Amino acid sequence: MSITKGILKINGARPEGCNPLPLFRDRRKHKSPKSNGTMLPEELAHFGYESAFRVLPYKMQDRYTRVKDELSLSTVVLENEHLRAEFLPEFGGRLYSLQEKPSGRELLYRNPVMQPANLAIRDAWFSGGIEWNIAQLGHTFTTCDDVFFASVGTGSIRDGKEEEFLRMYDYERTRGLAWQIDFHLPQGARSLTAHVTILNDQDHSVPMYWWTNIAVPEKAGSRVFSGTEDVLYIEPQSQAEGSEHCFGRGRLPHLPVLPGKDASYSLCFDYSSEYFFQNPMSDPAPWEAVSYTDGSVFCERSTQPLRIRKMFCWGSHSGGRNWCGYLSVPGQGDYIEIQAGLAPTQLHGMDMDARSRMEFTQIFGTAAVQPGEGNLDSYSQARSLVHQAVERSIPASEVARMDARCRSLAALPCKTVLHCGHGWGALEDRRRRLEHKSPLPSCLSFPEESLGAEQELWLRLMEGRTLPETDEVHLPASWMTDVNYIPYLERYLASHPDSITGRLLLGVCLYENGSYDDAVSLWEECLLQKPLPILHRNLAYAANQEGNLRKAVRHMEQIPFDTYLDADHAYLQEYFQLLSKDRQWDTIDSLYRRLPVHLKEEERIYLLECEAALHLENWAFLEEAFQKEYASIREGETKITDIWFAYARAHHIDSSKLPKNLDLRMF
Repeated sequence: MSITKGILKINGARPEGCNPLPLFRDRRKHKSPKSNGTMLPEELAHFGYESAFRVLPYKMQDRYTRVKDELSLSTVVLENEHLRAEFLPEFGGRLYSLQEKPSGRELLYRNPVMQPANLAIRDAWFSGGIEWNIAQLGHTFTTCDDVFFASVGTGSIRDGKEEEFLRMYDYERTRGLAWQIDFHLPQGARSLTAHVTILNDQDHSVPMYWWTNIAVPEKAGSRVFSGTEDVLYIEPQSQAEGSEHCFGRGRLPHLPVLPGKDASYSLCFDYSSEYFFQNPMSDPAPWEAVSYTDGSVFCERSTQPLRIRKMFCWGSHSGGRNWCGYLSVPGQGDYIEIQAGLAPTQLHGMDMDARSRMEFTQIFGTAAVQPGEGNLDSYSQARSLVHQAVERSIPASEVARMDARCRSLAALPCKTVLHCGHGWGALEDRRRRLEHKSPLPSCLSFPEESLGAEQELWLRLMEGRTLPETDEVHLPASWMTDVNYIPYLERYLASHPDSITGRLLLGVCLYENGSYDDAVSLWEECLLQKPLPILHRNLAYAANQEGNLRKAVRHMEQIPFDTYLDADHAYLQEYFQLLSKDRQWDTIDSLYRRLPVHLKEEERIYLLECEAALHLENWAFLEEAFQKEYASIREGETKITDIWFAYARAHHIDSSKLPKNLDLRMF
């Protein structure tokens, strides 16, 4: 077994920085998904709980293109004589590749390119491999960000060398959680083991979320199995943009939303879909598998409480196939996602108790059945045969044995840090030492050298140093929503009462934690002192959330046009969004025409001008827009396709002629 660092050469596009503006959470903490009346009473508990939009203190990663270049990505490789696991520490620790060494067979869907797209909480996301999602609805906050990797010594000596395993870890800022995943691939192992430990050492409970998302190749005859045939499915019409999802309970292989077809085959869906296997709490080793017509099976298995399993597919329709190519290379992007989670669906929440620890183990590997056995007409019979194959490959007893082994090693300290994440863990340790509180777990190494420009502001605050003042263009390097910093900000303002930076930062922290009126008062006080664009913008955001659209627009109107040209384009994008919501098409068009070329080409601004062009019947502009390929289209978003259909109706064009580059519909 060995652990090495390396470089992956790949064609692709990196995210190019973050949106500097604070995007505040939805004032509704909970979503309102629906049941069609078939869900069980216990499945309605925590349905929609803590699942509304939330991203702060993280920033949106909405800066990338579809222009690819040769990239060099850092990797960490864990391997033994049978398997080679390659991780991307700069991209949330994604397990990019899991390869059988003797045959060279890739077990996961390995994307041949790095192409970000707008599918994650923070926007940027890419397909392929295995990602690890903690704390919040959707993809992890670190999907396209650095996390820590370290080697850990076990103390055991084999062949004259100390045995090691690989640890990925970080400090999660929205919930204040420390987490780690220990990857074990000892000599002789034919499966990769991941042991997850999540620690809430605070004096209060926090909302909790975990999903392991695994992308595997999708081929003709690919079929999905788990430990039960009972699933919760989504009704397709409820996936429309702006709709609340509606769920129902069914039993595979036949679901009401796919009449006359076998829903265990992903390619039977003619729309993008997902369903959730409701494995019982009594199952000691829940599992999921994908079988192929040649008899090969990819499988994963875990301990409790990771009992729920999910299937996601893009669907066989043109929009779904285009999404696969859009995220990769046309013809090389077909994959299914099988996922493992803690709650009945990804719109169910849960709480993690104060002063508690959660641990579970998940194992990834392969199994085999006779060719065709996974494709028997009887789903129950095929599932039984696949289950037997999974049990032979990863026995429930082995899952329990590895879990006990991993738990016994989870508290061992890091030996060598292989890749540094951001300095937030080090900052949290610094705060705790200053306040004479228990530090983060000693098994996690957050070196002081990880502290950088984002943390400098908060180090200054804790150490009583002066904060740099905000101006018309430059914003603070980071935002903080941890209420532990409110006393520091209040103390700073007591000695620096005129500090706009102090009041801006305190307002952001208060607003995100629900003290809306106090935050607005702080920003309004600052505005009287100095009318900075960030103050108008934050007040516009608050007014819009309160339903006062005209007040929101008025605040954005008070930002001078020249400031829009000099400041980050996110201000202008948000202004155009409010004008669009207010249906001020002439104003959007007039402002757009005054912009320099580089701002006219900013995609989100351009798309909002497309909407204005439709209402103003600027057909020539739209005809050019329909030829472009867009990088920022959100999963489920239909704005540009809706514009094309409206254009087609006005020009009596057959609606089936939708250009392929615009067809990213989910259903």
